[in-house]
Amino acid sequence: MDNMKVVYKVLAEVDKQMDNIDFDESFIKNLKVSDNRINKIIESLVEDGYLTGIKISKSKTGNIVMFINPRLTIKGMEFLQENSTMQKIKNGLKDVKDITPFI
Repeated sequence: MDNMKVVYKVLAEVDKQMDNIDFDESFIKNLKVSDNRINKIIESLVEDGYLTGIKISKSKTGNIVMFINPRLTIKGMEFLQENSTMQKIKNGLKDVKDITPFI
């Protein structure tokens, strides 16, 4: 799966679960990416200020990601909003192209 799709799905899932008391990380298995890759992506999201409430532990075999109290930052919320809007525009343009194939 494309890294940016993984980024979007992680942020969207954290957003979806922000009202929950306990965070369910089972969605990660459905992303079908390696543990090492998802851990690095989540680490980047934390370092770049999109997520908070996640503890990263360094180890010789790779980093361990622990969801303590994950939540989106304002920057993470803006990313989701902007990319959701762009996806709707892209889908709308595709629909227009399908309706008018000679344009």
